[in-house]
Amino acid sequence: MTFARKNTILLFSLLTVINIIIFLYRDHFIYHKYGTYSSLYSSGIGNWKESLGDYSNAELQEARNILHFSVDTKEQSSRSKILGIGKFLYNRFYRQLGKAQNILATTPLRQYNILSSSDSIKLWCGNFADMFCFFCWSEGVPSRLVEIMNSGNHHVVNECYLSESNEWVMVDLSDNNLLLMDKESNRFENLLHLRDSTPSRLISLQAADSSIVASPFKADFYNKYFGNGNPIFYYYRLNDSAIYRLQEKVKRYFLPVAWYEEVNPSPSGNGAFYLKEIFAVLWVFALFLLLGQIINSKKNRIL
Repeated sequence: MTFARKNTILLFSLLTVINIIIFLYRDHFIYHKYGTYSSLYSSGIGNWKESLGDYSNAELQEARNILHFSVDTKEQSSRSKILGIGKFLYNRFYRQLGKAQNILATTPLRQYNILSSSDSIKLWCGNFADMFCFFCWSEGVPSRLVEIMNSGNHHVVNECYLSESNEWVMVDLSDNNLLLMDKESNRFENLLHLRDSTPSRLISLQAADSSIVASPFKADFYNKYFGNGNPIFYYYRLNDSAIYRLQEKVKRYFLPVAWYEEVNPSPSGNGAFYLKEIFAVLWVFALFLLLGQIINSKKNRIL
């Protein structure tokens, strides 16, 4: 064995170990897409409509059939649909809030059916947000999941797009905040507006048994989740079974793509991701170099 080949084997082995370590700690090497207020709240729904493609027409039609028994959505404004869908889901499931079973891996429609099958099955904010987002899309109201990354206690809410006024507004079903309005500006709040607002100025539109009532916004939510400038993730996709398909995971591992935009007061940048890319390319280069040396060695022996 030549000296050059020994060195190539050593290099290839070292790069293999490095790439295995990176794979084992891959969550530290993901690609971050950092959102801005402009990218998150500009007019139009842009990338957020990707979630609609995760579901069949049959599922969307079933969701519409479920709603039409309880919610009048015909020729309603986006705001009225949001309030109607939110009231329907909140009144149906708020008594089941608690330590949830692991049903997030299923589709929102399947979650709805599972939770409807027994009042003893529990749900949490993520289930509320999944179902609400899906039912809104079924009625033509763009919606997205937004997760506040409070350490040890994440919270998932929704934002919906009001096509009549070209604005995103926040909905938090688990806390019965169907819409939030700033009394002074007469404006519905999105999540970043809420983060920078004074809670005492806000009115919460909430689900009652048969109506929508206006109540003062409780500051518990604000104090718990915005006190330390938590990162906020805005998700493009809704269907976990689609997000975690092998091809999707491989694409996200090797390519600078993300399925959410992140608002982070302390962004870490993407240096770790591109370092992973460099080591992956070097591993491939070392592999081809080693294979070339083996082939040349065999040719020389034949000659």
